[in-house]
Amino acid sequence: MDKYITKKEKASYGFAASASYMLAAVTQSYLMYFFTDIAILSASFVMCLMIIARVWDALNDPIMGLIIEKTNSKHGKMRPHIFIGAFCILTTSILLFVPIGDANNLFKMIYATVIYLLYGMSYTLVDVPAMGLMSVSTPNSEERASLLSFYVTVGTIGGLLPIGILPIMESFIPEKWLYLILAILSGVMAFVGYMLLFKNAKERFTTKTEKYKIKQIIKIAGKNKPMLLTFLMSMIASPRYLIMPVIIYVANYVVHIGSLGSGSILLILYVIIGSGMFGGILLTPYVYKKIGYKTTSLIFAIVGGLGFTIAFLIYKVNVYVSFPFLTIGGLGLGAYNVLPYPMVGDSLDYLEWKTGERMEGMCFSLNSFVTKFNNAVGFIGLALGLIIFQFVEPIVVGEPLPQSQFTLDGFYALMTIVPGISFLLSMIPIFFYDYDKQKRKNILNELNEKRNGVKNESN
Repeated sequence: MDKYITKKEKASYGFAASASYMLAAVTQSYLMYFFTDIAILSASFVMCLMIIARVWDALNDPIMGLIIEKTNSKHGKMRPHIFIGAFCILTTSILLFVPIGDANNLFKMIYATVIYLLYGMSYTLVDVPAMGLMSVSTPNSEERASLLSFYVTVGTIGGLLPIGILPIMESFIPEKWLYLILAILSGVMAFVGYMLLFKNAKERFTTKTEKYKIKQIIKIAGKNKPMLLTFLMSMIASPRYLIMPVIIYVANYVVHIGSLGSGSILLILYVIIGSGMFGGILLTPYVYKKIGYKTTSLIFAIVGGLGFTIAFLIYKVNVYVSFPFLTIGGLGLGAYNVLPYPMVGDSLDYLEWKTGERMEGMCFSLNSFVTKFNNAVGFIGLALGLIIFQFVEPIVVGEPLPQSQFTLDGFYALMTIVPGISFLLSMIPIFFYDYDKQKRKNILNELNEKRNGVKNESN
């Protein structure tokens, strides 16, 4: 099939991905620690905040999808929202990490609630159309899947940047201001990246859905069985999102390596898990092209599940011997970072084949909700874990207090065996996934015949 995406356009996707993932890494990895140890907010409050935010997302994300489906401007369906969202994400990401630890509790709780909800809405405003944009950039399904994999791979590299520069920055920036500086840096880069995407990306292949009523749009999107099974797989494995936010607690309280500071230990742990994760990201596109989405998902679910589960069991004997198994588990983590995106992107072909419509905005708004749901499981699970494992919160900003062995074991369990079990359970919906290999090939052939027929009729 013909190629449509230019080098300049692909480079814009790459920059936007790396900057966006950098910002996401700052919030995913450090926000919980920032709330509890810098803003001095209780774990129970943070847990309630995350629950409230996800309830709001359940309404907010589909609304964004509907707005996109009803958009018909000279810039297309997706690009106008990327332009507006770039300004919103820049502002809210910076405000989110303002150190408010010295303010009174009521002000801190109100401020954190308002800004976090606005940040979530800003993320939806820019992320849903950015992901949807890739699905309408080309009618070539292989080129689209390749672009989605490229976006996630390059984005993951960008997501590692805050981890690499944190130990350097903490040597000359007080911890109180460290996360704000990271947020400013990543927020500015995300703004530039989305602006480049708005300028250079093209919408070449989209369906017109303004004629449909809201109920019809939701009903049509609900017929996308492969997408729904993909979402279910990802949501069951959502405890994998515990790994990144809990690592900073493991580095501060659990693992001690000579005279190394917590920042250096944090970097080591990220490299240990990240090397496996990056390997999984690189391998996954080649694997699913050879053996299909279903078998690939099952293999990496087993690898991730066993790797992290064994890491916890060995930790009870020697924490350092468990490190190689963290790397093995990271393979599954990386694969699950990649797989949902091409699976959802390709599911739009299934939906078009079944209903005649693609519903890019609605489908990717649901994908955005699933991503935020998974992040919420990470934050809520960690907040609940802090309560269950009796974490002793600091009194002074940036000065950790001693913890019990029960607490330390709990931190390591949250990073290993809890996500490990979730990987294994996520195999259940994949057993029912059948949009793969020959069936997908047959559907694509039928679609191409229909599209060519419509094109010939119009000529």
